[in-house]
Amino acid sequence: MDYSWIDDHANEYATALNGRLFAGISCNRESIHRTSSTEDGMILTLVISGEGQLEADGENYRIEPGTVLFRHPRMDYRLSLSSQTFHRRCYIALPNELFMLYIQLHPNLLKTPPVQNVENVGKCFDDFMIVLSHLCEATDDSFFSILPVIDRYLRHVLSPFAIEGKASKLREAKAVLEADFRSTLEEIAGSHMMSYSTFRKAFAENYGISPQQYRLRCRIEKAKQLLSMGYSCGEVADMLSYPDPYSFSHQFKLMTGMTPKNYRRDHIL
Repeated sequence: MDYSWIDDHANEYATALNGRLFAGISCNRESIHRTSSTEDGMILTLVISGEGQLEADGENYRIEPGTVLFRHPRMDYRLSLSSQTFHRRCYIALPNELFMLYIQLHPNLLKTPPVQNVENVGKCFDDFMIVLSHLCEATDDSFFSILPVIDRYLRHVLSPFAIEGKASKLREAKAVLEADFRSTLEEIAGSHMMSYSTFRKAFAENYGISPQQYRLRCRIEKAKQLLSMGYSCGEVADMLSYPDPYSFSHQFKLMTGMTPKNYRRDHIL
């Protein structure tokens, strides 16, 4: 994909708070290595092109175009960007005191995955340019007026579940899992403005179970209800979007320890 449109903005940069709050755009082919011991405050990076990896709190994440990197003082991480590809990225860094303020405003911020993907890189970059232009114009007297602009950018780029008030997206997706057994998990995640990886991690962190396992549990519970109402195994399999009665019977027995036929016999109303 052609990312050359960002090159016109290469090395644009702005600072405030005596350089402790800064944002910029970087375009280069240098190998980059960062660790939690070499950086301060919160750093939010949108990777437009380039590849690498981030090891954070014991997990490894792949970095690719469209990746958002979220690093903060409470995280132990190692970041590496490969020199084999050309890197284009925009970043904003908040000093620790501002990061602590955002935690107070949005307690769920610390649940944000360190690596996630955005659907529309161009839109995120446009939003970043708004932040950068405000930061370029900021003075000591007007500095606090740009905080709402930064907040809007965080709300847009970070995953929907991370910011207070956005958790409803995750709850809505959970409700869909309880009733829609035909749509794929990727489709459900996308319809609620999340990548599948973000959805899976957010769901597990908030509900203690993967979305796949939760959906399976709901599916079997619904099957029990239908069998108790007198529906045949074939009818239940069709109503719950199983490919065939055998697949339904096999999964039902794995989950309950008995066949749908025997369950129906023992529990029919």
